[in-house]
Order: sequence, then structure tokens, then C-alpha cells
Amino acid sequence: MLRCCALIALLILVGLTTFQAHAERRVALVIGNSQYREIPTLKNPDKDAENVSRTFRLAGFEVFAAKDLTKLQFEERFRNYLAAADGADLAVIYYSGHGFQIGGENFLIPVDASLKDAADMEVQAIKVDDILRQLRSRSKVQMIILDACRNDPFPRKDYWLRDQLIVAGGGGLAQVTGSQNTLIAFATEPGAVAYDGSGDLSPFSSSFSRRALTPDQEIRSVMAAVRRDVVKATNGKQVPWENSSLIDDVVLMRRAEEPAPSPDTQQNEQVAERGIQVADAAEAIGSLDIRVPLGVGPVPLKLELPAKDASISLKLASYPAAGTLSLPDRVLSPQSRLTAAEVDKLRYEPQIGSVAPVEVGIEIRAGSAAKRSTMQLSPSVDPCDQAAGEPLDLQGVVSGRLPNEIGGGAVEACEAAVKSYPDIARFRYELGRALLASGRIDEARNVIQEAADKGHVRAVYELGYIAASGMSAAPDLTKANSLYAQASDKGDPYGMTALGRALFDGVGVQRDTGKGLDLLLQAAAMGHVDATKDLAMIFKEGRNGVPADPARALAFLRAGIDRQEAYSMAILGLSPKRSEKTVPVCKPKVVTKVVTKIKVVRTPAPKAPPPVTKIPAKRIPNGTGSASWRGNGGDHPEPRGGGSDSGSTDGDSTGSTDSGSTDTGSTGSTDSGSTDTGSPGSTDSGSTDTGSTGSTDSGGTDTGSTGGSDGIR
Repeated sequence: MLRCCALIALLILVGLTTFQAHAERRVALVIGNSQYREIPTLKNPDKDAENVSRTFRLAGFEVFAAKDLTKLQFEERFRNYLAAADGADLAVIYYSGHGFQIGGENFLIPVDASLKDAADMEVQAIKVDDILRQLRSRSKVQMIILDACRNDPFPRKDYWLRDQLIVAGGGGLAQVTGSQNTLIAFATEPGAVAYDGSGDLSPFSSSFSRRALTPDQEIRSVMAAVRRDVVKATNGKQVPWENSSLIDDVVLMRRAEEPAPSPDTQQNEQVAERGIQVADAAEAIGSLDIRVPLGVGPVPLKLELPAKDASISLKLASYPAAGTLSLPDRVLSPQSRLTAAEVDKLRYEPQIGSVAPVEVGIEIRAGSAAKRSTMQLSPSVDPCDQAAGEPLDLQGVVSGRLPNEIGGGAVEACEAAVKSYPDIARFRYELGRALLASGRIDEARNVIQEAADKGHVRAVYELGYIAASGMSAAPDLTKANSLYAQASDKGDPYGMTALGRALFDGVGVQRDTGKGLDLLLQAAAMGHVDATKDLAMIFKEGRNGVPADPARALAFLRAGIDRQEAYSMAILGLSPKRSEKTVPVCKPKVVTKVVTKIKVVRTPAPKAPPPVTKIPAKRIPNGTGSASWRGNGGDHPEPRGGGSDSGSTDGDSTGSTDSGSTDTGSTGSTDSGSTDTGSPGSTDSGSTDTGSTGSTDSGGTDTGSTGGSDGIR
């Protein structure tokens, strides 16, 4: 059945609601970039994306739809999509917008790209080969559809790619070759330009959507028809093209099977009465708000109807805005029909990255009586994910925490998750992280090994880190690099960074500067800030045959700053934004602080300072119910220096505890009732205390304290 959807990415298997041995998992990421900031806008991509999204949804795909993505937004959406695509039968990406090729490599252009400097291509654009590499490691069949072959709109023509400065070629995209069971479709032939057309849709997407809706058509027939349509519409100027390594015939859409009509003998008032009763029961079900766990697969909704008569028919009157409805044998699409006997088997899988409630409308009919019911489904994040999920975990479901942000209760939460979901490897890995944070090294290593055995890729990297650091035995760099290589091959950015460092510097492995540099670039493209930091230092200093290039170093420092990486920001005298995560409150630790203060002694002075209420540090909510991802890959800084700052979330302050005060830029002090000025919202009140060390003040005001900038963007 894989073949039935293999190539289908091309879309619209709009009726693939045929009954199969199992419900195939098919996911699609659809992007339309129109509103560019630095280059000419495009009129069609947003409409193309809407049209294609609708098509995939009708086909029963889980659709991740997005418009006008910046580079950082693309990284976030792509990570969520990859988590959903893990183990999928078919993974599809459709992109409409600016795209062009350099040196035989294709790049998609986010809406915030400027590409003014030679190093900008590496940090601002998205390499198609990187996308395809990730898909190959996660899904059985992959498909990429590129309606993106517009003219190169940038004035600059030479860009850095790895260790070469390459001049951009002509228009269009370069030919791409895929591995087995991959289809790559282009709106036009290699090296040629695609057109927006005169209508609301591009000639390619318009034809594809129309032709793909034809039932029972094999993909080669569909694409041949699309090619004829586009050639005719553009007077031969545009010829769609595809590279395919599919090993079987692929049908985009099967003819839907309609439920058998109810017997005429049942169409009477008795049945109508029964239908009304069933609809009333459904109304009661619809009043419920059903909580559905995120990231544990399809969850049975356990709905029940009082009758399961063949005369009762049900139809999805409205499909959830995100996520997938299914039965054990098939995925449901908008307007799908099901029998009363199937209602109690209905399942829902929330979309990763979305925690907003969704509504599902069901129309119930029996005879001449019909009624519509609407139920609400609310995705929920498991406490284990909240407590110990990791940043950039491509099999994770949350933005994640750094090790020092894992607090008390994480072990218990993850032990409960492992017990409830023994087959979800992610929870075992997160339990291992929680055990590491609590110092239980041997237990953590065993649990992380179990997670790796069950297929969790980040767990493989973690085992490598444990081996390299010598946590429980002598350091073993050979074993560590072998594990890093396994994680890297599966697309893990942590594994890419660790192996890239080792290869670039020849640490525990034979030096391969070119491959090491390439792995660091791939990890940086995934948003791993340790990789951007390492690349900045390589190009700043010039190492191992790679020449120093200050402009290129600055490009990667800027990429780190965009992702709030502390090392990059410190170089330019900046400080990270306040974290929007709920960080566990630790016991305050009083350490020495050097500040310059001006105090006001009021008359009459109080005999004793007023009591101070200690306010636990807490983060600023982002209004979405989830923590924003900071992109910090500094989980395990390497010992050779330049590691990222993990977990410092308040400007330049580190470990300080303020009671009733605003203290920006301080380091490790305890202030009571004081207010530091020199930062927004400060209060100036008076007296002088110059050069005090480790002091405890009550009722005073700090002025002139040095503090980092909050909210740098």
C-alpha cells in the first residue's frame, strides 16, 4: 500500500479513503512564500499553498501548512514536521516561492533573506539536499515538489559553499537525484524558469491540483497530463520535470467507496425516531472537551452511540484544523463517511507544534432525521515532556529544556510516562535526562540505552557524550565518535556537531577537515547554535587549512545572535532575551557580588528593614501555552572552550537572587528592597554605597550598574 501513496505526494490523493490493512501515515509540509522583504514579492505562492494544502487534506494527509516563513520560522516548522514524519509511509514537501541554484545545489529562499554578502547563502537560505537527507532518514517514501524556479532576484552572484566561493549560474534549479523510493518534481526543467501565470495560481499548481483529482490514475499519467497542460499554457516556455526512483506503480487517488444504502424497509418513522435519539446522544457527546495526549500516536476517542444500526450513517461535517482523524484501517479526510459501528473506533492524533483546541463536526442521519454534533479535542503535553524534553530533539514534541533547567519532579513525571507509554522511546530518553540531572549516572545510562535500542536518535548521541566525558568509565573517544556518527547519519544536529568537531580537528578520529566542516554547516542549518559558534570561530581564526574570513565569521555570529546564543552575543556585548520557559525555582545561593550603589538615608530611618517577601524567579509567558524555542544546542559544551552559555536567562546575571528589586547585569548577589537603575523601569531613590562587595541592602537604590540589553532583536 506504500506504493499507493508513494508518489503521491504530488498530491491529492483526495479520496484515498479506501479500506486498507492499516491506516497509512502520510504527512505533508506545504509552504508558500510571497511577501519577500528585500526582493520582489510573488503574487501566487500563498494561493498555490492554500490550494495544495486543501488537496492534501482531502487526500487524508496530515498537513503542516505555512506562508511567508522567515529562516527561523522555517527551522521550527520543519522540526515539527520531521517529528510527525518519523516512521511515515510517505513524507511530502511542496514549496512555492523564490528558489535558485548555485554550483549545482538548489536553495529555497525565506522571506527575510537579503543575500548581500558572500556568506549569506549558508545562513539565510535553505538547501534542498539538506531537506531530502532528513526525509530519507525518517520515511519510507519521500516526495519534494518545487514550484520555485523563478529568476535569481539577488544582485550578488558569488557565494560561499563549504570551502569554495561559487558564482551563481543562470535561472532555474539544478537537477536533483534521489535514493530509492524518492520522487522530486520541478515546475519546470533543470536550468529553466517557472512562471506565475496570469491567474491566481501558477500554471503548474493549477494543473496538478486538477489532474491529481482524477481517480485511479497512476502518477506517470498524472504528470504527463500536467506537463501537457503547462506547456500549452506557457506556449512551450515551461516544461515540468521530475526525477523518480519509485520502484512500484503509484496511484494518487483511489475511487472512494460509498457506504451501502440502507434497506428501503428501514426507511420509516421508526427509524427516523431512532435517528433523532441517536442525534441527541451525539449532541451530549459533542458537549465534551476531550483531552488528547500529544506525540503518542493516534489516540482512541472512545465515543459511543446508543445504537449501531446499519440504517444510521455518519459524515464528517467539519475536519479539525490541525491533526489527523483515523480509524484503525484508514485515515479519514474531510467529508469522509463512517458507519455507526465505527464510531467507537474513531481516533485523533494532534499535530506536533500545535496545542490549540480543535473542533470536529459529525452529521448523523437515519431515515429523514439528521442532526449535527460538534466535539472539541484539546491536545495536551505530557508532564515528562514539559519537565525534561530536549531542544532540537527531532523526535520530540516541545521546545525543550537545557540540563540545568531540569528541576525536581522530572524523574517522577518521566517514570509515570514510561509506565503509561512503554513503547514511546522519547519518554525513556527524557527519563534518562532527568536522571542525569539528578546525578544518577548509572541509572541514566541504562535508560538512555533502552531509548536508543527503541530507535530514539538523540539517545544515541547522548550515549556518545557519556562515553566521551567519562561519566561512568574512562573516556572513550573512539566509541563516542562511532555513536556520534550513528546519530549524524539519522539527521540529528547534535550528532552532526559533535562528529563535525571531531573530524575537523582530528580528535579521536582521522582528521577530515572537509567532511567536518560540511557536518557543522548542516547542523547550523538545522538551528544548532553550537555549530554556528564553532563555524564563527573557525572563520575568525582560520584553522586546519580553512582561511580566516572575518565577514564569514560575522555572518555566523549574527546567526547565533538571532537564536539567542550566549557566546555570540557576548562577543558583541549583548545579552540574551529573558527565557519564556518556566524554569524550576532553585534554592537561592548567595555568592559574592561587586556593585556600585548610591543609597538614600531617609529621616527618620526605620529601626529595622521591613520584612521582604521572596518572589521566585519565573519566566514571561508567551501567550501560547508553550515555551518558545531558543535554539540553544549547548546541552553538553565541549571542553576545548567557546561553549555556549546554557540556561542563563536574565541578561548577564548569573545565579543572582533579588528580593523586591530589579537587578540588571549583576552577578551572584542578594539584594533586599533595592532597585538597580540604568535599565528600563528602574527607580532612582538615592544614597551612596560605592564598591560594596557581597553586601545585603535594604531600602536602597542601585544606580549605574552594568547590565545587558534585554530584548535584542
